[in-house]
Amino acid sequence: MTAEPNIDALASQVPQWLGKHIAIRPLDGGITNRNFVATVDGREFVLRVPGERTELLGIDRANEAEASRRAASLGIAPPIVGELPETGTMITQLVAGCHREGDEFVRRLPDVVAMLRTFHDSAPLRGSFPIHRVVEWHARDAASFGVEPPAMYHDLHRQSLRIEMAFNRAPVPLVPCHNDLLPGNVLFDNHRAWLLDFEYAGMNDRFFDLGNLSINCGLSTSADVALIEMYLGTCSPMALARLNLMKVMSEFREGMWAVVQQAISTLDTDFVTYADQRLQSCHRLTAVPEFEGWLDAAAHPMDG
Repeated sequence: MTAEPNIDALASQVPQWLGKHIAIRPLDGGITNRNFVATVDGREFVLRVPGERTELLGIDRANEAEASRRAASLGIAPPIVGELPETGTMITQLVAGCHREGDEFVRRLPDVVAMLRTFHDSAPLRGSFPIHRVVEWHARDAASFGVEPPAMYHDLHRQSLRIEMAFNRAPVPLVPCHNDLLPGNVLFDNHRAWLLDFEYAGMNDRFFDLGNLSINCGLSTSADVALIEMYLGTCSPMALARLNLMKVMSEFREGMWAVVQQAISTLDTDFVTYADQRLQSCHRLTAVPEFEGWLDAAAHPMDG
């Protein structure tokens, strides 16, 4: 069965589009869902169709909807124009812009940091994203479908618990986090930026968003320092340590996410290679000489 009849049927269910001509075309990007652009009365919208069994990836569509509405109300995400809760389909306004990488991305870091601070400083969300449990859930769920975690999982899990213990020695309040800050989820035009895709949003440590952004966007050490200074006003050894340790957790989670995808996804994506690359990156981060120092520094209070 092709995707077109399914998306046409879904589009016809959107109440405000009843009786109108709807032109649909695929929108490239995304390795979990299918995305389409719907043109209705000369206006363009993004229609996101969830992938299969995405609840096993840690996605709760009600939590996503709450976070997406929150971000749209704060002006940091595209306006939501419709939802089909029974299918998890969300319709947003198509906004102009492009994705950036490298130095071009770094030059726009102030825009990204401002959006993160706005989201982090908003009221608590119903959903949570406890990163140290998430990697464990991914290992469990992959195994339940016959895909055993790679051998390196056990050592990385031990390091995850050490990171959790260090953070717990100087706990900070959890905040609403995006939790999936890939370059493709940040859109820029000449005047502003947007955050996209709040599937994994939920309450988490703010340093996970900072580390997740850094590792996914390939930021240098100097850019990491600038990121923290923009976010906190100053860059302490503790803050830099926590960012680096959350890079570890970001790669661990991304790798284990891909292990689950090996078990459930029907997309034409090499999730075996993807998982291996991310888990190897995680291992390299735990093997650097600075790792033990990061654990020590991360255990200090924010004002210490």
